[in-house]
Amino acid sequence: MNNERMANFICELRKSKNMTQKQLAEKLNITDKAVSKWERGLGYPDISILSPLAEVLGVTTNELLNGKRSIDLSLEANEIVETTLQYANKLTLNKMRIAKIIISLICFLGIFICMICDIAISGSFTWSLYSTTSISFVWLIIIPVFQFQKNKVCMSLVSLSIFIIPFLFILDKIIGDSKFMLTLGIFVSLISIIYMWGIYFLLSTKKAEKLSMVAISILLAIPVGLLINFVVAKFTNHPIIDVWDILSFGLLGVVSIILFFIANKK
Repeated sequence: MNNERMANFICELRKSKNMTQKQLAEKLNITDKAVSKWERGLGYPDISILSPLAEVLGVTTNELLNGKRSIDLSLEANEIVETTLQYANKLTLNKMRIAKIIISLICFLGIFICMICDIAISGSFTWSLYSTTSISFVWLIIIPVFQFQKNKVCMSLVSLSIFIIPFLFILDKIIGDSKFMLTLGIFVSLISIIYMWGIYFLLSTKKAEKLSMVAISILLAIPVGLLINFVVAKFTNHPIIDVWDILSFGLLGVVSIILFFIANKK
C-alpha cells in the first residue's frame, strides 16, 4: 500500500465531490485534523473508517487501499477486502472490550483484597479507604482509553479534569485533620491539568513538527514546576527551589534543547 498515492487519491476524490476537509470529517464523525493527516501522507485512516470513507468518496475499499481506481475490479476480491476489514474491526473492538474487563476486574480485586486485609488486621476500614479511593480514581482515568474509539487521550483528560477535585475532597475527608490537603491539592491539580491540556493541544497541532512540540512541552515543564513550588511554599515552610529542583530543571532544559536540535536537523 503506497502511502503517498493513497493520500493523493483521498484528496482528489474529496475535491471532486466539492467537499472541504471539515465536511468530509463531519460525515465520518472525526476531526478535520485526521483528514488533513491522511491527505499529507502523515497517517492512514483507521481500519474502522475505511469502509465509510470509501462509501462517502464513491469508491471501493480496495480502490482506496490501492490509491487508484480499478477498471477490472473483481467483485470477489472486493468482498474479501470488505470482509477482512469488518473482521479486523470487530477483532480490535473485542480486544478493547477484553482489556477493559480485565482492568476493571484487577481494580475490583485490588479494592476487595485491601478491604479484606484491612478488616483482618484493623477490625475496620482504615487504610483501605485510601487504596479504594485511589484505585477507583485511577480506573476512572484509564477506562476512557478503552471505552472510546476516537479521542482516547482527550476523553481521559476530561475524566481527570472532572474527577480530580472530588478525589481530593474524599481524601481530605478521610484524613480528617489535614490543614491544607484540599486547598493545596486543588491549586497543584489545576496547574497540572492546565499544563497537560496545553501539551495535548500542542501535540495535536497538525502543521507543527511533533518533535519540536515535544521539546516545547518539556521546556514548559520548568515554569510549571516553579509555579507549583511557589504554591507549595506558600502553604509550607519548604523553599521555592532547592538543589534537586535545579538539577531536574537543568536536565529538562538540556533534553528540550537536544530535541529542538534534532527537529531542526530533519
